Amino acid sequence: MYPNSAHPAWKADLIHFEKNRIDLEVRREKTGYKTIAGAEYQRRGFFHYGRYEVVMKPARGSGTVSAMFTHTHGQFGDPHDEIDIEFLGNRARQLHLNYFTDGKAAGSIYVQLGFDATKEVHLYAFEWEPDEIRWYVDDKLVHTATPDFHAIPQAPGRLIVHLWSGGREQHDWHGRPTFTDGTRASVYCLSFRAQGDHAAQCSDAFSAKK
Repeated sequence: MYPNSAHPAWKADLIHFEKNRIDLEVRREKTGYKTIAGAEYQRRGFFHYGRYEVVMKPARGSGTVSAMFTHTHGQFGDPHDEIDIEFLGNRARQLHLNYFTDGKAAGSIYVQLGFDATKEVHLYAFEWEPDEIRWYVDDKLVHTATPDFHAIPQAPGRLIVHLWSGGREQHDWHGRPTFTDGTRASVYCLSFRAQGDHAAQCSDAFSAKK
């Protein structure tokens, strides 16, 4: 546990395996140096270029961050490369996108959703290629990143979903942590398909409500 980290204490008992989903919980719970505990779930292995999908309903409430992302860092002998799909619980009608290349952040990109993400289950995805990242909501393209804007990540990373709330330095971004204690984000499906592969994905079985 790192006392100066913006992240909470990660606790396995805040991951709930339900019949048709995984629920991730965040609580005000003192653990060592931390006053908030969150949940993080990772798929084993490292993943590279291809299509990443998640069917989810993020948590509601100021101070919460629900996310699906790829990540690698110095602990694996890599640069900090990362690609994010994030939801801020105090901005329920927006999708927050960001990515890091060798430790440098592209910066916040906000996409208007036209619905309250905390009240509905939707499919979110990104396609990662050597020279481009494309993000989708229910298979609709909502943003494209190219090297003209910011260098594209190159290092394979872990595939992670989590729910957390940060310290004071994060409050200007995700809001003060006034969320209801024990609030949850629900993940119904998480999938990866390598570039050029034809493996099954979440979108094969998911249909957004009209």
